Amino acid sequence: MESIADAYSKREQSEGNTRRLLLGVLFLVAGTVGLLSAIAMATTSVFESFGWSVFEARKLAGVLAGVAIPALLLGVVIALPTEKGALRGVLGGSMLAFVGVALFQFAYPYWWNGATTGNPDLTLAVVGLYFLGTIIAFAYVFVAVATFKTRNRPGDMVTVEITTEGETRTVEVHRSEVARTISQTNRSQSDD
Repeated sequence: MESIADAYSKREQSEGNTRRLLLGVLFLVAGTVGLLSAIAMATTSVFESFGWSVFEARKLAGVLAGVAIPALLLGVVIALPTEKGALRGVLGGSMLAFVGVALFQFAYPYWWNGATTGNPDLTLAVVGLYFLGTIIAFAYVFVAVATFKTRNRPGDMVTVEITTEGETRTVEVHRSEVARTISQTNRSQSDD
């Protein structure tokens, strides 16, 4: 089985694939940094050094985490040489999640669970929309990874074992060479 690096190098338009790989890695790094920043903001008092209140820090942490998770999922699908349908599915799910993040930006803290302002509670609607978007995106990531066949199909090569005078050799031959050899052998046998 060939490595994933070999799969990338053998694909057509390798320059475009390199850009796609770099873009995917960029999304993965940005998502990771955003998620780690959100965790730090929500669990420490680092926000106080910026002069933010607890609600402002939690709101920013929620937005960062909310954007980071779909960015991570997008990074996986962009980096892998997958079908365009998987990328479209992850983009669609991510867009739903981003709408959920925008609604969170609007709803928190005054229309959020525990607010005592008398406003309607939008927590379930926001979290539900975000959850739906991330589940759709994750499902397409799962499908993209599960159906990723480039690593499992090593360049249409066939392994042939040749035994001559008690010595066995293993040779990798391109599939078309095997088909041509079989065809020639069948023709020569039918001529005899």
